Amino acid sequence: MAIEDDGPEEILAETAVVADEMALVRAGIAGVLEARGLEVVAQTRSGRELVSLVTMDRPDVVVVGAPADLPVADVVERLAKLKPVPALLVLLPPAHDHEGRYLLALGARGIGLRSVEPDELGTAIDAVRKGIQYVASGLHAALAGAVKLPPLADRQEELLSAREREVLVLLAEGRTNREIASALSVTLATVKSHLVRIYSKLEASNRNEALGRAVALGILA
Repeated sequence: MAIEDDGPEEILAETAVVADEMALVRAGIAGVLEARGLEVVAQTRSGRELVSLVTMDRPDVVVVGAPADLPVADVVERLAKLKPVPALLVLLPPAHDHEGRYLLALGARGIGLRSVEPDELGTAIDAVRKGIQYVASGLHAALAGAVKLPPLADRQEELLSAREREVLVLLAEGRTNREIASALSVTLATVKSHLVRIYSKLEASNRNEALGRAVALGILA
């Protein structure tokens, strides 16, 4: 009996999704991905839409620049909950380089700069596809905790009080202000006062910046 030959088995190309608020940036990233042999199945300016697209399309690689509607840390946290987690490369604006270590802890596989040159972006894409953690050379100092503050060992006690560190840990767990108040048996006003002092000491304007700075300083693992 003859066995029908269906021809060579089709090899599916790896797929990718790109998110950034600027169409020109998205187009540039997509061009590098396609030059690397990936099929860009979707582009979006929205972090929320990105999460939906990745949930539906299950791409192999996701590149996130600056979403228009969500902090990049929120986007990474949501994507990291998917199974399997895609190879996630985040491109940070230079002013946000201190967030890199926090984003790696959340589940990003690679961290680069949004101003990256095409060749370096290609290198980053190749690395995350292979499962290798990638950090742009321009971010090494920031991720090592080289910030404009005295060494943590010299000022850990003066930087945050024990109670402020407790609040910070609960903040990192995603607790709301009310939940933090309940966990510590204090009033909501007291929690808000602690947060004001934490933000001031860490030179942060919101909880994501505070957590990113705390990770960079080694206060949070």
